[in-house]
Amino acid sequence: SCCICWPKLISNVMASSEQPFVKAASPATAEGAPAEEQQKASSAATPFVKASPPEPTAFVKAKAPSPPAPAEATAAPLSEERPAAFAKAASPADSPSPFSKAGSPVVAPPPQAEAAASSSSGRKPTLRDVVAGEFSAFARKWTGSAAEGKEFEPRVVEQIYSALKASGFNANQVTTLEFNSYLERYLWPHFDGEKASTAHLLTVALLINEKVREGSVSAWDTIAARKEKFSSYFERILELWKSRQLNLREKSHVLQFFINCFQSLEQDFVRECCLRLTGLQSWFHLNDLHREKLLSLNKKLPAFWKKVQKKYSEPKTQQARHERNFMAELLDEFLAAFEEFGERSFLGAEELSYMERTLELMIDLLNQLPTRRFFRPLMVDKHIVVRCRRSKVAQLPEARLINQLLGILRYYENFEIDDNSGKPLTRRRVTDLHYERLQLLQRVCFQEFPDHPGLKALYLSNVANLDTREALLKHLEPLPLDVLKVLSAKVSYLDVSKDPVLAAMEQKVKLAIEAQEKLEAEKEQAQPEGARPKKKRKKKVKTEEEKRLVDLLVEILVNRLERPVVQQDDILKMPLYPTEELVWDPNLVPEEHYTGDYSLALPKLNLQFLTIHDYLLRNFNLFRLESTYEIREDLQDQIPRLKPSLGDEGKTIFPGQARMSLPMVSIEVTNVKRPKVGEEVPSEVRAEVRWNLTGLLPHVRSEWDHLREHDVIFLLRIDAPEEPYDGKIAELSVSEFPEKFGVRALRGAEITELLDDEGNVLSEPNPQERKTPVGDIRVARVLLDPAQYHLDLENVAEGKSEVYSSLNLIMRRKPKENNFKAILQTIRSLMNNDDTVVPEWLHDLFLGYGDPGAAQYWKLPTALTEIDFRDTFIDEDHILESFPEAEDIDVPEELQRPFKLKFEKVEGSEPGKKPLERVVASAYALPNMGPYPECKPRENTVRFTPVQVEAIRSGVNPGLTMVVGPPGTGKTDTAVQVVNLLFHNFPDQKIILVAHSNQALNDLFEKIIALDIPERYLLRMGRGIEELDSKLDFSKWGRVNHMLQRRLDLLAKVERLAALFGLHGEDAAYTCENAQHFFLHHVLFRWEQFRKNLSVAGRDGAGLHKVLPRVAQDKAAKRRKGADGASLEAAVEAAAESSEATSSEAGQPSEAAEAAAARKRSAELADDAEVKKAREQIASKKNTTVSLLFPFAAFFADAPQPLFPSDSYAADLEVAEGCFRYLENMFKEIEECRAFELLRNGHDRGNYLLTTHARIIAMTCTHAALTRSNLVNLSFKYDNLIMEESAQILEVETFIPMLLQQSDNGVSRLKRVMFIGDHHQLPPVVKNRAFQKYGHLDQSLYARFVRLRTPTVDLNLQGRARPSIAELYSWRYRDLGNLSNVLTADKYRMANPGLSYTHQFINVEDFEGQGESTPSPHFYQNLGEAEFCVALFMYMRLMGIPAAKISILSTYNGQKALLRDVVRQRCAWNPIFGEPSKITTVDKFQGQQNDFIIVSLVRTRHVGHLRDVRRLVVTMSRARLGLYVFGRFSLFENCFELTPVFSRFAKLPQQLSLELDEAPGVTQRLGADGEDNNRTLVEDLKHMWTLLQDKMKAQFQVAAQQAAGGGSADGGAAPPGPAQEES
Repeated sequence: SCCICWPKLISNVMASSEQPFVKAASPATAEGAPAEEQQKASSAATPFVKASPPEPTAFVKAKAPSPPAPAEATAAPLSEERPAAFAKAASPADSPSPFSKAGSPVVAPPPQAEAAASSSSGRKPTLRDVVAGEFSAFARKWTGSAAEGKEFEPRVVEQIYSALKASGFNANQVTTLEFNSYLERYLWPHFDGEKASTAHLLTVALLINEKVREGSVSAWDTIAARKEKFSSYFERILELWKSRQLNLREKSHVLQFFINCFQSLEQDFVRECCLRLTGLQSWFHLNDLHREKLLSLNKKLPAFWKKVQKKYSEPKTQQARHERNFMAELLDEFLAAFEEFGERSFLGAEELSYMERTLELMIDLLNQLPTRRFFRPLMVDKHIVVRCRRSKVAQLPEARLINQLLGILRYYENFEIDDNSGKPLTRRRVTDLHYERLQLLQRVCFQEFPDHPGLKALYLSNVANLDTREALLKHLEPLPLDVLKVLSAKVSYLDVSKDPVLAAMEQKVKLAIEAQEKLEAEKEQAQPEGARPKKKRKKKVKTEEEKRLVDLLVEILVNRLERPVVQQDDILKMPLYPTEELVWDPNLVPEEHYTGDYSLALPKLNLQFLTIHDYLLRNFNLFRLESTYEIREDLQDQIPRLKPSLGDEGKTIFPGQARMSLPMVSIEVTNVKRPKVGEEVPSEVRAEVRWNLTGLLPHVRSEWDHLREHDVIFLLRIDAPEEPYDGKIAELSVSEFPEKFGVRALRGAEITELLDDEGNVLSEPNPQERKTPVGDIRVARVLLDPAQYHLDLENVAEGKSEVYSSLNLIMRRKPKENNFKAILQTIRSLMNNDDTVVPEWLHDLFLGYGDPGAAQYWKLPTALTEIDFRDTFIDEDHILESFPEAEDIDVPEELQRPFKLKFEKVEGSEPGKKPLERVVASAYALPNMGPYPECKPRENTVRFTPVQVEAIRSGVNPGLTMVVGPPGTGKTDTAVQVVNLLFHNFPDQKIILVAHSNQALNDLFEKIIALDIPERYLLRMGRGIEELDSKLDFSKWGRVNHMLQRRLDLLAKVERLAALFGLHGEDAAYTCENAQHFFLHHVLFRWEQFRKNLSVAGRDGAGLHKVLPRVAQDKAAKRRKGADGASLEAAVEAAAESSEATSSEAGQPSEAAEAAAARKRSAELADDAEVKKAREQIASKKNTTVSLLFPFAAFFADAPQPLFPSDSYAADLEVAEGCFRYLENMFKEIEECRAFELLRNGHDRGNYLLTTHARIIAMTCTHAALTRSNLVNLSFKYDNLIMEESAQILEVETFIPMLLQQSDNGVSRLKRVMFIGDHHQLPPVVKNRAFQKYGHLDQSLYARFVRLRTPTVDLNLQGRARPSIAELYSWRYRDLGNLSNVLTADKYRMANPGLSYTHQFINVEDFEGQGESTPSPHFYQNLGEAEFCVALFMYMRLMGIPAAKISILSTYNGQKALLRDVVRQRCAWNPIFGEPSKITTVDKFQGQQNDFIIVSLVRTRHVGHLRDVRRLVVTMSRARLGLYVFGRFSLFENCFELTPVFSRFAKLPQQLSLELDEAPGVTQRLGADGEDNNRTLVEDLKHMWTLLQDKMKAQFQVAAQQAAGGGSADGGAAPPGPAQEES
């Protein structure tokens, strides 16, 4: 067949190969094609032709497809007209909440952002900057071979810092220095704490800040290498701050350094220095009354305070002075600066940056318990928030961000937590503390001013009448300054005379009063004596200074005493869907990509959280803003495609088409339920939405018909402008877009049902009950947001237009990206639920406190001393090698699995370390479960490594297990074995399996299916079940249908068994209940009779004559026509009764007659031929008494025969018992089916399956959030959680699966949590850079636990890649070695056909004068690399490598689109080559692998986001047999972080090395990379094409000869046709 196809292909291929430089048109892409293909440049497919940028029309969004979250791909240059970062400014006097009405933090446009933009131009330093830029001459002093042995020159540091300072610390220059490894190779190695200059100190801080800002490189690795220097460095920085040598810009950089330090407390050397600044010694600056009260609240503190007083009352060292005074002086300096800046008419970027960074530092100190405990009292004493808000600075328009940061600071200052114990405060306790403060005010008023008429009403009032702002102002505003000073000192703990700023204000008041009195005295003296009026008491007039001070003191008192606001109440009233106000406001959701040069009023996810509520609130706000950003991107893509315009009647029409959007026919609100007790918003709002599918393509129509329950749709009102916008979409700002396209309203809705024209439900979750849609009209019954509906009604009452009737457009989103509502709703419900608890052993670690290893199994009292490991170990030797740290291992000889191990503690263990153990092994035999092949248990074949065994043991034990699984180390096999052991060892427990992606979950599930676990206990939830490579349906409805079908199958077996017993017509198999009665009365009875008969007959058959005839007689009776099935026992009893009656009539004693008759019968039966035959068979070992008497032999006639081996009595008895176990399990399964028989609808059956029947339930983290409320309502319970891909899952998406059940009396039922992941690979995807870099939304719980130093089990042997390829990433892991299979297997030992090396970096210079290009912003392409990659793919195909075993990866979406175009033109049409298995990005390919990987790195000017070592590890670890990377070697080899990889690539040629003389197929060369005289080095792309043409021509000629002659020709082999490819 191969020869037949070749002649037809030769002419086409030759024509194509002879013209490799001809431009081919890229095929047009339909609306239904993938988004990335819709948006790519049309010229991308051209070989050797410069790619031209795409020409977006007015209605096609000219933007590249969003990358998976690469830092570089999302980094946009800052525009000069930068919009505000987040929200409208609240009036300073309003004391706004830190979160806006929408629940989002609010941020203003910092002027320093424009300054940063203008200074850096938003440009990354290129390779030219690095090699030939301003600092290139300096860089030679610490880079390259010439730098070796050179002495450190302080003058160089001074000159570089002077240049930086002169440029205003240009971000581009700082990045260039950081890229040149200035810190790693020069500054830090030569740092001397005593001699270092100011320039040296500040440059180190600048570069650490830059590394933290970049986020893709580790900021502290360099410092940690010489961490003994950090303490002296930190002290020098503190001295420098106090020296007052720094200008405001430099102070801002130092503050940023402090912020980064306090966010990196997991580094021991950083923690040691930072926590000393926020210790108890700082309380020397507290108000005496306040300090005494705080010390009285904690019994341990007074003793510590005495020790602190001795050491710090008169500090003798500079370090001690810093520890005591630094924070208090920092606050005083900040307040003084605030006061000073208030006198200025305009604030520049430097002043604003200094104030914002200081506030950011205070927020970070308050939101971590270790720093909050002693720092917050200082904040309370200083009343920072009130004094800043009342200052003149806060009234300036450019201080919006400052006001919003003050709102967050106030929120954390008043956060509901006990600072001493760290426990959250209940609402009751918060109220009690509030009343205590009011009572203190009343006591002070009564004691100090008993006769003051204005205060008498205050201290006699009911406390509840005082706690509102209005009531307090009524009492306090009339009071004079002297009274307010006393109240402030004793109630608010603010002594005006001791506070530097307030003392200065008071001095101004005194001077103003003296000046006023002097002026009045002079006026009086100037008057004639006769004209002077009589002296009378005049009303004192307050000066402006006095009025300002009085107002400030009143505000301080009111702020401390007014009723506290509970954040939970505000969040309950907040709509979950974004509206037009939120989506199109660039202040709330930033348009530009955040660069990290300025602060934002966003919450941060860091190492530690105050409480569970704090954790949830931060995640809620960040996740909501991130989802809003993604929704806005979809709106900006879909609306222009519809081309909204005005019709003839002036109505908006949509002549265009969009895959995800349709014009709406109508919407009708059908039901509004009353609010619940105590609430204002309706409890539920239902509506019906109609749309028309006429004219849609079939696949798009099918997508609309596949909308399901809980899917979210968006309803819009578009009022088309008179003139449609015909410009470029990319040029519109966020706020301009709705104006140009007439977007007036946006609302969200959740689908409950989808109906067709005839009212048939299309959203039925059970596929078997789903009907074919009828007609074109679709009706969606939806739930509207009650909170938003309530707000809309209030707006209508105020005279605004009604929203819902005017909605005219509907938009849907991809299901995988549209789960935000369920997650937000889940977080909100958790925040408002007092039952939100994590296991006690995990609570402190979860919040980031205590012993990071406290949740290890061997530290918990629940540790198992004996574990049934079943088939985990292959043999005895496997046990011996699996516990290298055990003191002794006792394994008896000739043990066969399954094994049990007992762990006995040995004396002499070190405290705090894992105890020494003695391991005692034992074995047992698994019972025979039946005669059928499928009854034999499936056994594990993986020889687990010692580290994997430790991971399995830890996973089976209660507690937390953290497994680090480098690529190819078998983490999935480990997880599967844990599931296997938990299933068999704890039959009453449920297991939840969670993963980030459907693919990972399906990989896990496929291996579980192959285990010795009955499939009826497995359940796979979510939509990813369609991708599962299994003939079985493990979805909820698939399992329900399976159980119903299984019931029928089992009852059919019961019916067959009843027929064999002769029980016709008794309905034994009518229902499951009947079957259970049948088992009890017939099956179990016969089994018991069988065991009794065995004991009578004996092993040797001596008593066989006593039981065998009865059996024979019974069989004959059943065969007899008309027999009624009476038992043999009844006939025998009747005969005995007849004999007894006869004897009685004869007058003989009945007993004697019976004995005589029995002796006679025994003698007769002993001679019976059948008994003789049976005994002969027993004697000759052809049968045993077991096989002769077994009552169910006929039922098992379909089992492999002979049923009984008859080797021995014991063996046959084991077979018989196995058969009965099979019957027992069969009827047990029937009993399990009974519930599905009784429940009459699929919904109830599905719920029963989920809550009761299934024991292993798999779902994605997203589905866990979607289904949590349903699970909790169903009282779902589970005990074990195993999470794959943990490092790729967002914090909150990891947290939700722990809370899929209600707690038992406030105690979590969860016993085991197992996280499996790899924090050295890519983190969760976050598209918006502000939320990613500033808010750390891309932090996973797994990575946070690793940062907290939680002990991990690091798998250390890989079995995926060749050792030479594994070296490219193994350096990143702890002792990563190779399994024996990659050292001995032929496919790993042999070289790759036609290729000299198993891995290589191929340097690609500019082609046609161009390297990387950007047809549209951040859409990076490199035509030379794309052509080179495809040419290598074609060569590999000619060498016989199957296309399915080759994947092509790129680090950018733009290059992915270009590669697909080139492949489509070159290969896709030709079956000789075909297409690679996948062409995708590195980020999307994480978790997958292939034999051969070709990688294009694209960039030629800047390293880009490959500098993130995590992305580099993913790139290098995808290949098994061959890895070929194309890029600009001179660019990447200069990057310090990439050195471990590129130093290995540098040992090989940078030109592609080919073995052209090899024939296609398997080579005989060994894979060791060595010298080979026959290799050919490819000079460039044109040379590659020449070689490829020659190779093709030679092979085509051979193929033609074979086709013509029908045989093989010498000198070559035919190119690989489809028939030759490996499967």
